[in-house]
Formats: sequence, structure tokens, C-alpha cells
Amino acid sequence: MDNQPTSVTFVNRFTVTGEPKEFEEAFSRTADFMTGQPGILGYTLSQDTEDPQRFVNIARWKNAQSLRAAVSNPDFQAHVGELRKLATSESRLYSERQRYLDGGDTAP
Repeated sequence: MDNQPTSVTFVNRFTVTGEPKEFEEAFSRTADFMTGQPGILGYTLSQDTEDPQRFVNIARWKNAQSLRAAVSNPDFQAHVGELRKLATSESRLYSERQRYLDGGDTAP
């Protein structure tokens, strides 16, 4: 198995301080911006089944450089500010090592 990552995964956990619906709407605007950036492969936003104030965003990127370029875009700062008014977050970037996708697509 080759140790070179084929992509990176950005994981961001949110704790919403207000209404979850308002957070989801703001996140949707951020997602619209991010999905227009080069190198994004996809994302999910999931809500905790036991605590509706908690969400997790998992975004796959072609590489770390693509993510860094997207978050360095001056237009991104407005989105960050809006989300920070609605939630606290903790994020990490991970190198992909194994994968399973519908249809049996597995890859290192």
C-alpha cells in the first residue's frame, strides 16, 4: 500500500449556540462558496442524533494546498464570521489512508 494520500479530509465539529436551523442556513451559504473552489471533492454536514446543537462537517479535498487556498480567499472570511456568531468549532485535517465508497470503491 502506497503511503501517499490521494486526498485530505477536513473534519470540523460545531456546537451551535443558537437555533440549529439558522446555523444550517449559514452553513449552506458557506458550502455554496466552498463548492465553487478548486480542489473540493465533496462534503457532508451531519447533525448529532442525540444533541441537535452538535454538527460535524466532513469535507474531502484534492490536497491540503487546495483547502488552504480556499480558506485564504478574502471572501471566505465573511462566511467564517457568520458561522462564528452561531457556533463554536474544532477542526482537524487528515490524510486519507483507506476508503470505502458505495459501489465497493476502495483505495489507499
